[in-house]
Amino acid sequence: MNPDAPSLARGEALLRHGTGGDAVRSAEPAPAIQELGALAGAGQAWTSCSARASVYLFDSYAEASTAQVRLMKQVPEGKQGRGTVNGDWLIWATADATDEAGRDVIERVVSAFAGEE
Repeated sequence: MNPDAPSLARGEALLRHGTGGDAVRSAEPAPAIQELGALAGAGQAWTSCSARASVYLFDSYAEASTAQVRLMKQVPEGKQGRGTVNGDWLIWATADATDEAGRDVIERVVSAFAGEE
């Protein structure tokens, strides 16, 4: 798959969909696109809490699902993380383990990404 402008725009729109009215800033995807073997990606960080979300484009649903499983096994100590797959896209969101606002953001972003867009 070629990560052309329409497919990148869709991934970024899916990521923005979960922000609601929250203030966020653009951030590099974490982990890096190359580390996951993704074709493309985008990231954002919340200004009000420790939440961070990244969206990645893969060649297939299977590759995105494999990356999600890998990330779930590698959540760093002191962090909470959750992800979901939507077609060829994976969203991965993290926050500090004790950050309740971050936990709420993770749930909202992942739910919005998995739902109807």
